[in-house]
Amino acid sequence: MTKTMWWVIGGAGVAGLGVGVYLFYKKRKDKKDISFTGIGNKGKPVKVIKGGSATPVAEPNWNAPFNMNYIKDVKKWLGGKRIKELSEAAAKKYALELKNAKGLFDDDEKAVERVFRSLQDKTQVASLSRAFYFHHGKKDMWQHLRSFLSDSEMKKLVKDPVRRLPNYRLV
Repeated sequence: MTKTMWWVIGGAGVAGLGVGVYLFYKKRKDKKDISFTGIGNKGKPVKVIKGGSATPVAEPNWNAPFNMNYIKDVKKWLGGKRIKELSEAAAKKYALELKNAKGLFDDDEKAVERVFRSLQDKTQVASLSRAFYFHHGKKDMWQHLRSFLSDSEMKKLVKDPVRRLPNYRLV
């Protein structure tokens, strides 16, 4: 084979590779072209993908804000809209307050009340739950609170304030 023939083969290979990369990128870009519509068979939102196919969007469990994945579910439900979130520093501060609320002889119920009254939506409860889990020995915040609060205290200091919060707030 001559040098010219090698250049022709190499050029064709590079051109083929370029076309392949373009088609791969274009295919991935088309899949991201998603819109939401309220036209579902049961009135539930569906995700419509370019080309006409649609899949139902799973609604988050609005009554489970202590689940660390609540925020992820809400973001998926909203499909790209931004929500207000609790900062990592604030979540760590609140988690430390809850951790220190459990005392040896006397518990600090006022600290628990302060923390849950300062939260502004259920996504912040999920952020707090996540921060507590990852910064305090992989312990569940709900279980920690149940370990020193009675049922009536849990209802008054935790459940009722959280139940009254909005599910999320948009930016």
